[in-house]
Amino acid sequence: MGDVSRLLKLEMEQCSIVIYQVAAYSADELHEHDGFYQMSIPIDGSPRMECNGEIRNVTGDQRLVLSPGYRHRHYAGDEASRMMLIFFKEAFLRDVEEERLGKTASSIEFVPWAEGATDSFRRLAENAVLQTMSSPLDQLELQETELELARLLLTLQDGTHDNKREETGLLISHPGLRRAVDYLHAKSSEQIQLDQLAEAVGLSKYHLIRMFRAQLGQTPAQYLSDLRINKARQLLQKTNLDITSISFEVGFGSLGTFERVFKRRTGHSPSHFRQSKE
Repeated sequence: MGDVSRLLKLEMEQCSIVIYQVAAYSADELHEHDGFYQMSIPIDGSPRMECNGEIRNVTGDQRLVLSPGYRHRHYAGDEASRMMLIFFKEAFLRDVEEERLGKTASSIEFVPWAEGATDSFRRLAENAVLQTMSSPLDQLELQETELELARLLLTLQDGTHDNKREETGLLISHPGLRRAVDYLHAKSSEQIQLDQLAEAVGLSKYHLIRMFRAQLGQTPAQYLSDLRINKARQLLQKTNLDITSISFEVGFGSLGTFERVFKRRTGHSPSHFRQSKE
């Protein structure tokens, strides 16, 4: 196992993302996971992967999805192989599927080998890792990332679940969406979790995110960030509060997160924005 290394790990409440490297001409131990699903995605090199005795080359847009109890390992050839591993708690994935179905879901077993749309998982996971390296994501953003990863898996990966069902249309005037928007406006300066928002408006987390995307083009976390940034712009222009005080006043958990989000939304740092408006 000295030839295997974890280069990076992002641990979330229900999922985790690991950048994993196997040295040339090496392999990790044959093993299995209880209570977790695992997705293995190639990043560099030409890894071979084993699942329940079957070995395949996995490259490019291919992936291996392991259900709990599936014995597996990763091999590297004449160069080191780097992979992204995404873990999902079994109970979490079942909960997401039940929210999608609106009824109790049975145990899910995925077809292990797949090709196509792997970049969707890779981009979403890489974005979460890179943002966390810059400054910690808040709880709402992390929960949304977990739900988006779970939604992708349940939608794109064949298995014993029904992933061919049609999504129902949404009404623009849906009262649940209006309640959610009002709630975010009223409590934008507080720390809000996705569970808390969903419970307050009487919607499931999955349908809440889907509704925001369909009607507002944003997730709840993105909408909340915009509210906070708009309030911060007003405070930067109309008050003499220092930037650190403003960051906490509008609801950001740290100055670093505030500066990162502000620059991403406006193209300027808070200090440069204030100077340009003087």
